[in-house]
Amino acid sequence: MPRKKRASIIAEQQAYYRSLFQAHGDGPRSMGYNDTPTQHERFARLARLFDGESGPFTVHEIGCGLGHFGEFLTDRFPAAVYSGSDVVDEFVADCRRKFPAGSFVLRDVAAGTPEDRHDYVTLSGTFNVRLTRSETEWRKLVRATLAAMFVMCRKGIAANFLTSYGDPDRRRPELHYQDPTEIFDWAARRLSRHVEIDAGGPLYEFTLRVLRPESLRQRYGGAEFDRYFR
Repeated sequence: MPRKKRASIIAEQQAYYRSLFQAHGDGPRSMGYNDTPTQHERFARLARLFDGESGPFTVHEIGCGLGHFGEFLTDRFPAAVYSGSDVVDEFVADCRRKFPAGSFVLRDVAAGTPEDRHDYVTLSGTFNVRLTRSETEWRKLVRATLAAMFVMCRKGIAANFLTSYGDPDRRRPELHYQDPTEIFDWAARRLSRHVEIDAGGPLYEFTLRVLRPESLRQRYGGAEFDRYFR
């Protein structure tokens, strides 16, 4: 995608989230969510990516916002080391204040894959709000971001989407509704065959989880599974 278009996308996203932050302060509405319970429902499904972890592990959140996922991790996965990236400098500054031991960076990961690596890379809500961008342009951004996330991870990635399968009467033109079968096929062909689509929750959303083969192999250590990882 040309750099000029990329800059205009970022500027539009910055203006949108800054306006929410000014209106709602440090709460879920500043991230485009209705309330904390549904926000935590999303986080819980992202966190299924960490199944089997018993010791310390690192989590980097793309679009970390105000660090609400980091707070969720602190309560439920105290061994997790949380860091993040965002395109809104106020959000990065807030996360640095809340998590002084973490690393938080102002950047667009889809513009060029960063060099830092983490056990897991997650994203929540960032793909939902395309504003004035076309569906074609937004799909390119989604795929570029997921590809960068997978390069950045050592074990796996997770991201959530509004689903194209639900709530047709309430769809809004500025939002992106993802076909889960389409993104499953793309991820399985381009990233890893170890892909999960989790659409079992109450929200009109789904979570995509993609694991690296070497990470999954650690969870299935028996000789019976050898032939599946050759």
